[in-house]
Amino acid sequence: MPADGAEPVVIPADLWQRPDMHTALTNRDIGHLFRLVRQYAGISQTRIGVAVGFSQGKVSEYMQGKAQVTALDVFERIAEGLHMPDPARITLGLAPRILTGVPHPPTPIPPRDGTPASSLLSVEQVVIGSRQPDDTCDVDMLTLAWIVGRLDGHMDRRTMLLIAAGLTAESAASIANPWERLTLALSGTRADQDDTVERLEARTVGFHRLEETMPARSLYQGLTAHLNELSTLLQAGLPDRLRRRLAATTGEAAVLASWIAWEIKQPGQSAAFDRIATLAAQESGHPIIQACAYAYRSYAVRGVPAMQNIRLAQQYLPAQGDNATRAWLLAREAEELANLGDRQALTRLEQAKDTYGEARPQRERAWTRFLDSGRMAAYRLSTYVNLGDEHRVIDEGQAALNALSHETDHKKIAAVHADIAAAQLRIGDLNEGIASGRLALETAQRTESRWAFQQLAGVEKALTGKRDASARELLAAINPAHRGLGEFPR
Repeated sequence: MPADGAEPVVIPADLWQRPDMHTALTNRDIGHLFRLVRQYAGISQTRIGVAVGFSQGKVSEYMQGKAQVTALDVFERIAEGLHMPDPARITLGLAPRILTGVPHPPTPIPPRDGTPASSLLSVEQVVIGSRQPDDTCDVDMLTLAWIVGRLDGHMDRRTMLLIAAGLTAESAASIANPWERLTLALSGTRADQDDTVERLEARTVGFHRLEETMPARSLYQGLTAHLNELSTLLQAGLPDRLRRRLAATTGEAAVLASWIAWEIKQPGQSAAFDRIATLAAQESGHPIIQACAYAYRSYAVRGVPAMQNIRLAQQYLPAQGDNATRAWLLAREAEELANLGDRQALTRLEQAKDTYGEARPQRERAWTRFLDSGRMAAYRLSTYVNLGDEHRVIDEGQAALNALSHETDHKKIAAVHADIAAAQLRIGDLNEGIASGRLALETAQRTESRWAFQQLAGVEKALTGKRDASARELLAAINPAHRGLGEFPR
């Protein structure tokens, strides 16, 4: 007979469906998970350790609560070692183990907790890029945002696609929706209340992450449903400590909703969400939410008006900390100073670089998840474009493209191609400039991003007056796309 540690680990399927196992997975409490595996599957600490790559002593520490797992690769190793099924993996915050090339039936996820059926979106609507006709399924946007918000680190397109594909009716039904616990949260224990608020906070983070990957219209309905649920709970008389947390996550969701409403040309809704963000900032005691709101507004204008919004945003920064937001605003300031011809832009660019080096964008705020090395490279590029240093632009442009993910960063790539195109056209490289301009326009059209279209302004200006037929053709395509881009409503 094999030694105890060499025996294969076999966990009954129904154990993964137990409510207490769901709680352990949701809370990422590996000690609790191991205790359940030992209690109900009869698997010793030694066998658990061999399966997941821990010593018996380390397993014991986790089971006694003396150690906690925090690293994503360790969660992945545990899931693999215990042969965790996809619904359990998703609840733990990991992508499902879906075999590529195996089609998933287009089984719709039934509406839950009052979520309208119209908010269940097709993966084809959600994911940028072509899809096979037999590889479609419906996606519950609220659940998708919650899962994505619980992932550690940056989410690439493949991970999001796998998660979306895994959210068929069977697997999504096994994920307890926060709103199944709403009544319990209002009248239950402190742990129940904290759990519900944590889920809603994760969902807000998820929407901010998905904004980088999905077209604005695909997110808008799910995000507004999320805000309606937050608003309902805020009026339900929760303790002050939870009310402040809910107000903060409401503000973080509202600034994104205001931005998306502007992108899809809904100025009235944008203004309404902006007012919600202001009230939430006051209620929560997090004035930095206003910094994010003004930063978003700065993208709708150029030059002096943009600088005014950036200055207002900087007034809401704390004296210390929040370095990711601080780096973002410094980089935006560099862009707009350069647009005004102010060489102080180079100083701000260096300050942004130094501040970003001290930042933790994946941990600080829901909205800072977008900030990465690729976006910082794009800020350097646009600053040199605005300063008219076309030759530096070519080098910086290639560096920016290399730093961006071509799987997820479509909006950023549109802006980078637009900046490169404008520089190429200014130095007389007509053919390359037109080619880059077409790439920028095509990518902007795929993302349906108003901001991406706005970045074409420099290309539009550089093309004006060109007599070349290809230049006139590209200009004619950009003009209607760029027309009608206004400021955020006040």
